[in-house]
Amino acid sequence: MTPRLIPRIRIALACAVLLLAALNATAIRGQAEADASASGLQVRSAEYNADTNTIAVALANETQKSVTAYGLDITVASGGKTLAHTEYGNDLLNLVLNGRGKKGAEESWVGAIQPGDIHTDSIPANVTAAPEVAGPIEVHVQVMVALWSDGAVEGTNQFMIKQMQDSRLATLHAEEKVLALLHAHSGDGDAQASIAGVLNDLALLTKSPQQASDLPASEILNSTVLNDAVSNLTEIKSSANTAAQLRVYAADFAATHQRRVVFLQSMGQS
Repeated sequence: MTPRLIPRIRIALACAVLLLAALNATAIRGQAEADASASGLQVRSAEYNADTNTIAVALANETQKSVTAYGLDITVASGGKTLAHTEYGNDLLNLVLNGRGKKGAEESWVGAIQPGDIHTDSIPANVTAAPEVAGPIEVHVQVMVALWSDGAVEGTNQFMIKQMQDSRLATLHAEEKVLALLHAHSGDGDAQASIAGVLNDLALLTKSPQQASDLPASEILNSTVLNDAVSNLTEIKSSANTAAQLRVYAADFAATHQRRVVFLQSMGQS
């Protein structure tokens, strides 16, 4: 069993809604604009879907390196009025690491936006219905942030860049905690006792205020990693072959963590 890591870590940093239009069409095409601050990653199209209240954005990588994370500024407007505004981030790192877990794929960039790729994303529009249409619906998208496979960081939104980098470190630190607990309880007698000990310590970790704003980035733990470990270990504890599955889980978890360490070191982060 492999640890269930969320492939996509999405960051909603701000949302302001002011709507003056009733939206009836199934899909309304809008304008898409790319920010020169991350010019290698271009917005090809942006389409608003009224039925699902989402925006489909197509991004083109026009460089010779891969994009591992990106941040967008999205505005839905009509008649010169802002209907909705969202800042949105998407980190593709877990997808890359999952791809590298396959035999012979240690240098793979599958999961990232590779050179020449067109990457599509469906993003909540946060538009709320209102009485009248003020004019054509426009969708304006700017690429504010791009994190690249060579460690380069482009963009003007320093807050979003820091959030993405801190989130990567928080995942790394949470994995370190899980690995330390697995090692600490490896001699508890049998697999059932080991898992019980790890689960007890994880419960204490998940109940503590890991995301306090005054904590340094080095002490913040990704709660998703901790919760996934609890879920996986609980499932293993109730399985018919607990000892064997625990060994596989611990080995896979350690391998995933090591790939993350190597990746972040290559990016100048560790």
